[in-house]
Amino acid sequence: MTRSARTALWAGVASAAAVLTLRPLLVSSGWLVGAFSAVCAVTASGLLVRALLRRRGPAVAVQVLALLAVLLVLFGGSTTVAGLVPTSATPGRFVQLATDGVQVIQRYSVPAVDLRGLRLLLVAGAGLLALAVDLFAVTLRRPALAGLPLLAVVAVPLALAPGGSSAVAFVLASVPYLVLLAGDRRSSLLRPPGPARRSVAGVTASATAAVALVAAVAVPATVPGLDERPLTIDTGQGDTIAVINPILNLKASLGARSNATILTYQTDQPDPAPLRIVTADVFDGRTWAPSTGADIPRSQRVQDGLTPAPGLSDPVRDASTVRRTSISVRGLDQTYLPLPYPALRVGIEGEWLYETDTLNVVGDGETTRGRQYEVTHLEVAPTEDELRAAPRAPDELESRYTELPELPQVVRDTAAQVTAGASDPYEQAAALQRYFRATGGFTYSTTAPNDGGSDAVAAFLEQKTGFCVQFASAMAVMARALGIPARVAIGFLPGEESANGRWRISAQDAHAWPELYFEGVGWTRFEPTPATRSGQSPSWSVPLVPVPTTAPSRSAAPSAASSSAAAPTATTATSTATGADAGTEAEPTGWGRVLALPWGWVLGALALVLLLLAPRVSATVLSRRRWAGVHDTGSSAEAAWAELEDRVHDLGVRWAPSATPRQRADGLSELLEPGSVAAQEVQRMRAAVESSRFGASGGGPRETAGGSLLVRPRAGQAGRLVRAQVDVVVDAVAAGRPRGLRWRARCFPMAGVRRALEWWDRD
Repeated sequence: MTRSARTALWAGVASAAAVLTLRPLLVSSGWLVGAFSAVCAVTASGLLVRALLRRRGPAVAVQVLALLAVLLVLFGGSTTVAGLVPTSATPGRFVQLATDGVQVIQRYSVPAVDLRGLRLLLVAGAGLLALAVDLFAVTLRRPALAGLPLLAVVAVPLALAPGGSSAVAFVLASVPYLVLLAGDRRSSLLRPPGPARRSVAGVTASATAAVALVAAVAVPATVPGLDERPLTIDTGQGDTIAVINPILNLKASLGARSNATILTYQTDQPDPAPLRIVTADVFDGRTWAPSTGADIPRSQRVQDGLTPAPGLSDPVRDASTVRRTSISVRGLDQTYLPLPYPALRVGIEGEWLYETDTLNVVGDGETTRGRQYEVTHLEVAPTEDELRAAPRAPDELESRYTELPELPQVVRDTAAQVTAGASDPYEQAAALQRYFRATGGFTYSTTAPNDGGSDAVAAFLEQKTGFCVQFASAMAVMARALGIPARVAIGFLPGEESANGRWRISAQDAHAWPELYFEGVGWTRFEPTPATRSGQSPSWSVPLVPVPTTAPSRSAAPSAASSSAAAPTATTATSTATGADAGTEAEPTGWGRVLALPWGWVLGALALVLLLLAPRVSATVLSRRRWAGVHDTGSSAEAAWAELEDRVHDLGVRWAPSATPRQRADGLSELLEPGSVAAQEVQRMRAAVESSRFGASGGGPRETAGGSLLVRPRAGQAGRLVRAQVDVVVDAVAAGRPRGLRWRARCFPMAGVRRALEWWDRD
C-alpha cells in the first residue's frame, strides 16, 4: 500500500472518530449510520480515483459527487428519480430540511431529538469534515493542518454537552490524528523542512501532540462540570419566547421563569386538563427522551383526523365527551403542537403530522409561534372499575414501556414496599401517587438533588425534595419496575382563567407528569407532584377505598430481604414478587431476550477473542497459501526456507536483512547439535534454496560475481522439500530456547501479522 493510500485511510478514520464525539448531543444513535456512510463514501472515492488516475486533483471533484450521492439517497425522498437522480423539487426539499435542522439547534438544548432536518446537517457535516481532512492530509500533503477541521468538530460537544465529552471519545478522536502526524515525512506545519529535518518533524509534532493529549484528558478531571440546561429556555427581550425541551434531564430545574403569557385558550371543558406537547418514553437512567422511530408518513395530517388513541376501547370512547378547545399561541416557538389528549382532529394551517403510537403532533417545517387552531378532543374520565378490570397490556407494548436500565436496588425495593398492600396494577399506581403526594413526606422545591447521574432517582427518594420532573420520573420508573407500562408527558398545567372565560398559560406553567397504560382505557394521567404545584389529582387516580401504603424508612429502604419478606404477594396481573425477586421486571420474550443481553460485554469479549486468535489464524493462512503454491523443486525450496525463517524468528533468531542463505544457515547451525538430523536438514534446505535462486548446475563448485562459492546439492538433496523437514529444525531450535518464548511462538506466531504490516508499510 502506498503512503498516500495509508494517509487517506487514516484521514477517514480520524474523521469518523471525530464524528463519533458528537454522539452526546443527540438522544439516539441512528444518525451515525448516515454520517459514517458519508465519511466512507468520501474516503473510498478518493482512494479509488487516486489509484486509477494517479492524480490528486480529480479526486476532490469525485469526492464531492460521492457526498452528494449519499445525501440524495438518504434525504432526497420522493423528489429524486430512482433515489439518486435529483429533480427540480430536490433543492427545495434540502433547503427545507436544512432550515428545520437549524431550528432544532436554536430551540433545543442537548441532547436534542434526532429529527430529520438535524440529521441532514449532521450527515452533510460529517462528509464535509472527511473532505476537508482528506484535502489537507492527502491532496495538499499537510497532515498537520488536518487538525483544524477535526478540532472544530471535537470542540462542539466539549462546549455544549452536559459534563463535556468523554475522555474515551476524545482519545479515540485524537489517536488517528497523531498517526497522521507521525507519518508526516514531507511537510512541517507550514513549509517543507530541510533534508536534515525531515525525520525530526513528524516525531516532534507527534510527541508534542501526545503530551497535549495526556494533559487534555487529565486536567479536566479536576475542573467542575458545567450545569445542565434547564427544562425551559427564555430568550429575547420584551416578547417572551419559550421553548420546551422534550429531553427531561433529572437535574434540570424549572426555576423562576417569566410570567409573560405564551398562549391562551378557550374551551367548553369545565375542568380543563393539562395541554400535552410531547411524551418521553426512553429512559437511560439520567434522562427521559422521546423515542425516534421511522419517519412519519405525510398522509398522517392532523387536518384529516387522528387515529383512535392507543388502548382506548369502544365502550370507554363512547362514554367520553367530545370537547372543543381554541388555542392562540403568542410566545411559544415549538416544533411539537400543544394539545389536549386525546385529540380527534386539529384545524390548523400548514403541514402538521401525528404519530400513531403517541398522538404527538409535529410540524413538517412548521412552528407553533403565532398559530391559532381549534382542537376537537375527548374528555376521557375512566371509572375505578374500568381501571381495575383492565387486562394485561399486549406483550410488545409492555416490553417497550417497562424497559429500564440498571437501577439502584433501593428504587425497586421502595416500589415494592410502597405497593405492598395493593392487589392489582391500578391499586399499585394509586399507592405510588399517594406516596409521593401525601404519605412519603415529599416536598415540592425547584432545587434539584445534587446527584444528576444514574442514581438521581435514588437520591430523590432519599432527599424527598424536588420538582415535577423528578416526581414524574420517579413514579414512571417505579411503575415500570412493577411491570406497569409508563412514560412521561411534557406540557403545561391548565394555567389561570381570566375574566372573559379564556385561560392563560405562562412559562411558569411548564409541567411534567407520568402516564400509565391500562388496556381499554389507554394512557392515563396520574399526578404525583404535590398539590402545591399541580393542584387536585385526577378523580380516577384516587380509589374510593384508599390503598394502605407503607412509607419506607431510610434505614429499611435499601434492604429488600427484611422488608419484602413480610409483604403480601401481588396478584398475577403484575410482575412484582416478594423476597429476593421483589421489584424485578417481567420475563422478556422473543426479541426482548436478545435485546436484553449485555451486548457491550458480548462484543467486547468477541473482539478480545478475535484479537487473540489473529496471530495464529493469520500465520496458518500464510503457511497454507505458501505450501499450496508449491509446484516444483524450486518453489518447495523457497516455501520451506520462508517457513523456516518465519518460525525461528518467533523463537528469537534474528538475522541482518543483508545476510545470505549460507550465512543464515551457518548461524542457525550454531544453535543445533553438530551432525544431528536438524543440522543436516538446515544444510539441505540451504543448498536447495541456493540452487533455486542462483541456478547452480555444474558438477563442482562455481564462483559467483560476488565471490561466494555455490555448491550443487548432492543427488539426495535435489528432491522437493516438505513441511515436515521444517518442523524437525524448528523443534530442535525450540528445545534450546526459554519456555516462555516457546509458548509465545506456539500460541502467537507473528508471521502473518508481520506480512500484513509489511504490506501496509509498502510505498
